[in-house]
Amino acid sequence: MNTHKGFAAVTVLIAIAAVALIGGGAYVATHPEVMQSDKAAETETENQAESKAEIMSGADIKWEFSDAGEKDGIPQTRVMLNGHHVGDFQGSCSEVGAEGGVDSKGLLVGELAAAQCWYAGGGDEIGVFGSEDGGVDVMVGQLGEPTAEEDGFRGNFELRTDIDLD
Repeated sequence: MNTHKGFAAVTVLIAIAAVALIGGGAYVATHPEVMQSDKAAETETENQAESKAEIMSGADIKWEFSDAGEKDGIPQTRVMLNGHHVGDFQGSCSEVGAEGGVDSKGLLVGELAAAQCWYAGGGDEIGVFGSEDGGVDVMVGQLGEPTAEEDGFRGNFELRTDIDLD
Protein backbone atom coordinates (compact mmCIF):
# COMPACT_ATOMS: atom_id res chain seq x y z
CA MET A 1 0.00 0.00 0.00
CA ASN A 2 1.29 3.42 -1.00
CA THR A 3 0.57 6.16 1.58
CA HIS A 4 2.70 8.82 -0.12
CA LYS A 5 0.30 9.66 -3.02
CA GLY A 6 -1.51 12.44 -1.12
CA PHE A 7 1.71 13.66 0.48
CA ALA A 8 2.94 15.35 -2.71
CA ALA A 9 -0.32 17.26 -3.25
CA VAL A 10 -0.48 18.38 0.39
CA THR A 11 3.15 19.50 0.26
CA VAL A 12 2.45 21.61 -2.84
CA LEU A 13 -0.60 23.22 -1.19
CA ILE A 14 1.41 24.03 1.94
CA ALA A 15 4.18 25.53 -0.17
CA ILE A 16 1.67 27.73 -2.07
CA ALA A 17 0.08 28.86 1.18
CA ALA A 18 3.50 29.69 2.64
CA VAL A 19 4.47 31.73 -0.45
CA ALA A 20 1.16 33.62 -0.29
CA LEU A 21 1.62 34.32 3.42
CA ILE A 22 5.20 35.50 3.00
CA GLY A 23 4.24 37.58 -0.06
CA GLY A 24 1.34 39.16 1.81
CA GLY A 25 3.57 39.97 4.76
CA ALA A 26 6.15 41.52 2.47
CA TYR A 27 3.44 43.62 0.79
CA VAL A 28 2.16 44.88 4.14
CA ALA A 29 5.73 45.63 5.23
CA THR A 30 6.31 47.77 2.13
CA HIS A 31 2.79 49.29 2.18
CA PRO A 32 2.00 50.02 5.86
CA GLU A 33 -1.05 52.11 4.95
CA VAL A 34 -2.82 48.83 4.25
CA MET A 35 -2.83 48.02 7.96
CA GLN A 36 -3.71 51.55 9.10
CA SER A 37 -7.20 52.16 10.32
CA ASP A 38 -9.75 53.33 7.80
CA LYS A 39 -10.76 55.94 10.40
CA ALA A 40 -9.28 58.85 8.40
CA ALA A 41 -11.07 57.75 5.24
CA GLU A 42 -14.30 57.26 7.21
CA THR A 43 -13.99 60.73 8.76
CA GLU A 44 -13.38 62.32 5.35
CA THR A 45 -16.38 60.49 3.89
CA GLU A 46 -18.53 61.59 6.86
CA ASN A 47 -17.40 65.21 6.44
CA GLN A 48 -18.24 65.11 2.72
CA ALA A 49 -21.65 63.61 3.52
CA GLU A 50 -22.30 66.33 6.12
CA SER A 51 -21.27 69.02 3.64
CA LYS A 52 -23.57 67.57 0.98
CA ALA A 53 -26.38 67.28 3.54
CA GLU A 54 -25.96 70.97 4.43
CA ILE A 55 -26.04 71.92 0.76
CA MET A 56 -29.00 69.59 0.17
CA SER A 57 -30.91 71.33 2.97
CA GLY A 58 -30.11 74.74 1.49
CA ALA A 59 -28.43 75.74 4.78
CA ASP A 60 -24.94 75.96 3.32
CA ILE A 61 -25.77 77.77 0.07
CA LYS A 62 -24.30 81.26 -0.02
CA TRP A 63 -25.00 83.69 -2.87
CA GLU A 64 -22.85 86.74 -3.60
CA PHE A 65 -23.77 89.42 -6.13
CA SER A 66 -21.44 92.18 -7.30
CA ASP A 67 -21.33 94.77 -10.06
CA ALA A 68 -19.73 93.40 -13.23
CA GLY A 69 -19.90 96.61 -15.25
CA GLU A 70 -21.82 96.95 -18.49
CA LYS A 71 -21.89 94.95 -21.70
CA ASP A 72 -23.42 96.61 -24.76
CA GLY A 73 -24.94 99.24 -22.47
CA ILE A 74 -26.66 96.64 -20.26
CA PRO A 75 -25.68 96.42 -16.57
CA GLN A 76 -24.19 93.07 -15.54
CA THR A 77 -24.09 91.35 -12.16
CA ARG A 78 -21.46 88.78 -11.20
CA VAL A 79 -23.03 85.81 -9.41
CA MET A 80 -20.98 83.70 -7.02
CA LEU A 81 -22.29 80.52 -5.36
CA ASN A 82 -20.32 79.23 -2.36
CA GLY A 83 -17.27 81.05 -3.70
CA HIS A 84 -17.62 79.66 -7.24
CA HIS A 85 -18.18 82.03 -10.16
CA VAL A 86 -21.44 81.01 -11.83
CA GLY A 87 -21.41 83.78 -14.43
CA ASP A 88 -22.18 87.38 -15.22
CA PHE A 89 -25.87 88.03 -15.88
CA GLN A 90 -27.87 90.94 -17.24
CA GLY A 91 -29.55 93.28 -14.79
CA SER A 92 -29.76 93.06 -11.04
CA CYS A 93 -29.84 89.79 -9.13
CA SER A 94 -31.34 88.63 -5.87
CA GLU A 95 -31.89 85.39 -3.99
CA VAL A 96 -35.29 83.73 -4.29
CA GLY A 97 -36.63 83.92 -0.75
CA ALA A 98 -39.72 82.72 1.05
CA GLU A 99 -41.79 85.43 -0.64
CA GLY A 100 -40.59 84.25 -4.04
CA GLY A 101 -38.61 85.86 -6.76
CA VAL A 102 -39.59 88.19 -9.57
CA ASP A 103 -42.71 86.10 -10.19
CA SER A 104 -43.54 85.75 -6.46
CA LYS A 105 -43.78 81.95 -6.82
CA GLY A 106 -40.81 80.77 -4.76
CA LEU A 107 -38.61 77.79 -5.48
CA LEU A 108 -39.43 75.21 -8.13
CA VAL A 109 -39.96 71.53 -7.32
CA GLY A 110 -36.54 69.98 -6.56
CA GLU A 111 -34.86 73.38 -6.24
CA LEU A 112 -32.91 73.85 -3.02
CA ALA A 113 -32.01 77.50 -3.60
CA ALA A 114 -32.16 79.98 -6.43
CA ALA A 115 -31.19 83.46 -7.54
CA GLN A 116 -32.87 85.47 -10.26
CA CYS A 117 -31.34 88.14 -12.44
CA TRP A 118 -33.72 90.50 -14.20
CA TYR A 119 -33.44 93.24 -16.82
CA ALA A 120 -36.07 94.87 -19.06
CA GLY A 121 -38.75 92.18 -18.93
CA GLY A 122 -36.58 89.06 -18.90
CA GLY A 123 -33.69 87.38 -17.24
CA ASP A 124 -32.07 84.26 -15.89
CA GLU A 125 -32.59 82.00 -12.90
CA ILE A 126 -29.68 80.16 -11.33
CA GLY A 127 -31.07 77.15 -9.50
CA VAL A 128 -29.42 74.63 -7.20
CA PHE A 129 -31.24 71.32 -7.63
CA GLY A 130 -30.82 68.00 -5.80
CA SER A 131 -29.39 65.37 -8.15
CA GLU A 132 -30.07 61.65 -8.39
CA ASP A 133 -26.59 60.77 -7.08
CA GLY A 134 -27.24 62.61 -3.80
CA GLY A 135 -25.28 65.72 -4.79
CA VAL A 136 -26.41 68.96 -6.32
CA ASP A 137 -26.62 70.37 -9.83
CA VAL A 138 -26.38 74.04 -10.72
CA MET A 139 -28.70 74.92 -13.58
CA VAL A 140 -29.46 78.18 -15.41
CA GLY A 141 -32.89 78.83 -16.88
CA GLN A 142 -34.77 81.64 -18.57
CA LEU A 143 -37.27 84.08 -17.10
CA GLY A 144 -39.88 86.00 -19.03
CA GLU A 145 -42.33 88.69 -18.00
CA PRO A 146 -46.05 87.89 -18.15
CA THR A 147 -48.12 89.55 -20.87
CA ALA A 148 -51.86 90.11 -21.26
CA GLU A 149 -52.01 86.89 -23.33
CA GLU A 150 -49.58 84.63 -21.45
CA ASP A 151 -48.25 83.87 -18.00
CA GLY A 152 -44.65 84.66 -17.24
CA PHE A 153 -42.07 82.12 -18.41
CA ARG A 154 -39.69 80.23 -16.13
CA GLY A 155 -37.87 77.25 -17.62
CA ASN A 156 -35.46 75.87 -20.21
CA PHE A 157 -32.93 75.06 -17.51
CA GLU A 158 -29.52 73.84 -18.62
CA LEU A 159 -26.91 72.13 -16.46
CA ARG A 160 -23.77 74.11 -15.66
CA THR A 161 -21.10 71.40 -15.69
CA ASP A 162 -18.26 73.82 -14.99
CA ILE A 163 -19.32 74.37 -11.38
CA ASP A 164 -18.58 71.82 -8.64
CA LEU A 165 -19.77 72.70 -5.13
CA ASP A 166 -18.24 69.63 -3.43
